[in-house]
Amino acid sequence: MRTVPPALLSALLALLVITALLLAAIAAPQLALALLPAAAALMIAMLFYEAPLLAVGLLVACYGLALDLQLDTLAERGGGSVGTLGAAVVKIIPFAIAAMLCLRFGFARAINWPFLAFTLVAVVSLVVLPIGRVSTFGEMLRSFVGSTAPFVLAFAAAPRPVWSALCKAVVLVPLVSALVGFLVWPTGFYQPFDHNWRFQGLHSPPFLAGFCVTAVFAATLEYLRGFRNRWLVLGGAALAVLLATQARAPLIAVGLFLLAIFLLADRRVFPLKRRLDLAMGGLLPAAVLLGPLLIFALDRFVGGDDFSKFSGRDVIWPYFLDAIENRPLFGYGLGAGKLIVDPEDPQIRLIRSNAAHNEYLRLSVDAGIVGCALIFLSLVVWVWAGTRGTRGADRLVLRCAVLAALIHSGFDNTLIASTAVIQFSWFAAALARARSERHDTGRHEALRAALARRAAGT
Repeated sequence: MRTVPPALLSALLALLVITALLLAAIAAPQLALALLPAAAALMIAMLFYEAPLLAVGLLVACYGLALDLQLDTLAERGGGSVGTLGAAVVKIIPFAIAAMLCLRFGFARAINWPFLAFTLVAVVSLVVLPIGRVSTFGEMLRSFVGSTAPFVLAFAAAPRPVWSALCKAVVLVPLVSALVGFLVWPTGFYQPFDHNWRFQGLHSPPFLAGFCVTAVFAATLEYLRGFRNRWLVLGGAALAVLLATQARAPLIAVGLFLLAIFLLADRRVFPLKRRLDLAMGGLLPAAVLLGPLLIFALDRFVGGDDFSKFSGRDVIWPYFLDAIENRPLFGYGLGAGKLIVDPEDPQIRLIRSNAAHNEYLRLSVDAGIVGCALIFLSLVVWVWAGTRGTRGADRLVLRCAVLAALIHSGFDNTLIASTAVIQFSWFAAALARARSERHDTGRHEALRAALARRAAGT
């Protein structure tokens, strides 16, 4: 019995959609205009369904080009709702890609511990806590979607080439932002440096630095898996961008991560010859190329007044500490962390942010100390259990990376916004690739054992 090829079926469906739109445009132009966005989204979804690697390119393009921030900028210039459209893009894209992968390849068997932890916190917020007194149901729902968006890709059971492409592509996110930021500088559309001359590409310095952290994690993993020099070059470029942002917490996290990799890797994962080659052949070029940027980055470590040293954290952290003291165990409900600080407070207006810049404080306000501990414990269990039985490079890099992320979380917003989507999508992809390789290895060993038994029997 003959069947219609999937590619031809998608083409026929696209033709049907286009024909329906044309007929609707003749009969009811207003209805056709209203249906146009949905029809375009449907055709794009079918395209990604047939070519999943395009979804990886979409993820890199959207976050590398800072589509959320650029949409906010356009909305602000046009007098629209600032922050709404861009935030929606950040939240919807990973859900759409995860849904497409699940429809095409099914669901992964591994337990998505972080998603379950946030779901439990949301249930407690809705059922147990008086969420209406602190935040609306809509605000809680938006916070839940934003908090779980970084982890939804872990539900998909895509083939190994998709995960491998995503593991490698995240290295390009900060580099795309930096390169395009320089290219659009002469147009005046976006300034690649902020008012303190910290480099920001198409993002802001903290956001770009967050992408650089993930890029260094990913480049290190790919280098240790094959020792190809291009990953050293790309990782060094991401490190250079990180230094140019002058972001202190991300730089400390990356420094501790690289130090742990260098000290804890055994000879099978990181042979002594490779370390010597890297030290002898890489330190001099790195010193020449990164030395000036390192001096530029260290200026924020040793210079400036007290305000610039703490970047407003000493002002905003007491608000969260007081709120935690009032309700320490289960907090005020998911999404409440954005509401305890009055945006009209003169001090808050001075630092121009009501974010905690500390995920332990923010989540302790949302979910209490119990919920915060549950969320971060779920991250550790997710990575530790996912790397059990995998190759040494994956196990070492992913475990060191999650520990560096835990340290970074004490000084920045690492579980929200676009930086979290890229970082934990990389974790999900690396864990899925490792599981796939472990499954293939077990299958090959079982096949070899069966062939050996058959040969012995004959």
